Amino acid sequence: MKWIEVSVRTTQEASEVICDKLMSMGANGTEMVDPIAFRQALESNRYLDYADDGLLDKYGTDIIIKAYFPDESDPQIISEELKQTLNNISDKISIGPGEISYTLRDDSEWKDSWKQYFKPFKITEKIVIKPSWEEYVPREDELVIEMDPGMAFGTGTHETTKMCAVLGEKYLRGNDKVLDLGCGTAILGILAAKLGALSVLAVDIDEAAVKTARQNVQRNGETNKIKVIRGTLNDVPEETFDLIFINIIADVILEISRDIKKYAKNGTYIILSGIIKDRKAEVKSKYSDLGFILIDELNMGEWEALAFRA
Repeated sequence: MKWIEVSVRTTQEASEVICDKLMSMGANGTEMVDPIAFRQALESNRYLDYADDGLLDKYGTDIIIKAYFPDESDPQIISEELKQTLNNISDKISIGPGEISYTLRDDSEWKDSWKQYFKPFKITEKIVIKPSWEEYVPREDELVIEMDPGMAFGTGTHETTKMCAVLGEKYLRGNDKVLDLGCGTAILGILAAKLGALSVLAVDIDEAAVKTARQNVQRNGETNKIKVIRGTLNDVPEETFDLIFINIIADVILEISRDIKKYAKNGTYIILSGIIKDRKAEVKSKYSDLGFILIDELNMGEWEALAFRA
């Protein structure tokens, strides 16, 4: 599918007028990139773990409005008409840079091109992650997980997932019952099943993640061991597990800390990841105060992972 993407760099004050004009000209839809609103959201919550240093500065201050027109449209005519509208309103409101640009877009630009960057790799000593479109012959001591990212996070390339996998391989025992909370693509649940877990309950709040997780579980032949549900910890039946993965963010890890005790028994391993360095002490203190014993910790880049035993 092809279409024409028209972009206008402007101000918040002029954005509504420009959006209305673009739609009246036949745009199939508009999108507004508002760095001011994004900046306010990040600054109002200093605990957003994905707000890395310098992120605010990357967006500048101008509003960027994008509109999408059928590919048979004439971008030159669109630009000229839009330029006339900007000139007409510029004496009444600030239009900022008022820069107009356009480009022809095609799904083929990105539909499959990203696949060239996703190759088989070892996530732990035993486990190899392999995309479905790649060939890989494992060694005798290797186990292979076939993983497609789909619409959700979690192919094993991110540090938080890698650390969970390493700790999971270290502490999982044969015939364990495992809870994978915030499962994403279910990579950790599948890893647990491959390593000998008796059963795995994989849970995620995101519908796209749940769909992708179920596809990956089926692709790896683990439907008899792994059940995927949509929900939060409150949707998990109250039963105890032998090992619990929680790879989310520090705020959620802290929020559910007391409730986790209902799902743990003496000897349960709880592996926490998705924690930025600045929150590590807070998480460690909270879980220690609840009676969990810290037995291991890892760090990669700006991220921390902690392993506790109940």
